Amino acid sequence: HSGFGQGRGGNDGMSGAPMWQIKRKMAEYDRQREKLVTELIAESEDRKKPAEAPNVMVDALALGGGLQTESKVKPLVRHVVVKDFNKVAQMKKIEFPKSDLFSEKAPIGLYAVFDGQACSSSWSPSTPGTAAVDFCARNFHLKVLDNLQMLRQGSANEAYVKAALIKSFHDLDEEYLAQKPTVEDGCGAAVALLLGQHVFVATIGRCGAALAEGAPGQ
Repeated sequence: HSGFGQGRGGNDGMSGAPMWQIKRKMAEYDRQREKLVTELIAESEDRKKPAEAPNVMVDALALGGGLQTESKVKPLVRHVVVKDFNKVAQMKKIEFPKSDLFSEKAPIGLYAVFDGQACSSSWSPSTPGTAAVDFCARNFHLKVLDNLQMLRQGSANEAYVKAALIKSFHDLDEEYLAQKPTVEDGCGAAVALLLGQHVFVATIGRCGAALAEGAPGQ
């Protein structure tokens, strides 16, 4: 008489469990695995989706003349309007934190004005020029990108974002002076960083920034 056989439930496996129970458990395992794979794919696809741009209307206008050179008149005022900062970061393969102010793919915009006439004063004379204005307009957003991506998860709150914005000005100033140590002109700046529901504003020199909020429905 063999020790292997079939019980009342049908074909018993080596564990003694009926085959129909084994098949049911395997089917349940397959369903759970398929569900997990589907969730992982959906999560991966969601991460690939770009964050939405801030829902704001932004424009820039400079009044007044510029600096006459041998060939043309160069503007003393430059505007930088980055309507979708997340998109710029994605193009440069830069990842922002996912927590705190950056959670839920917070929309980010950067708006700045650089004025080559706004840094001259009686106590700090400076020759109006376009070199510093052009340099800042080309590079400031890159410094902000670098400093924001350095924020660690869990340390991306208001204080750290403010510190990153201030450091961007210092980094820009150091790089410019390193490239042009004998430069005589400079520039003032007014910058607004829109991050989700928060706005960070910084001004340097004789530049100002005004923030206004319209009434609901307007």
